[in-house]
Amino acid sequence: MKQISIQITDETARQMAVLAERWGLPGQRHNTPVIERAIATIFMLEIGYEEYIRRLREMGAVEEDL
Repeated sequence: MKQISIQITDETARQMAVLAERWGLPGQRHNTPVIERAIATIFMLEIGYEEYIRRLREMGAVEEDL
């Protein structure tokens, strides 16, 4: 695992705390799990969806102009 150090704003910290609570993460020391989950979600939405549609097109399961 690679460690990184970043500075976050108070607003980002507040948003991360809200996400941690929603996702059932502990009240403290939740930054890394929140960041990991957020990145996985965005990756799935931006990259995973494109890959999924590409594979469906290759199988002929969806229209080309989807």
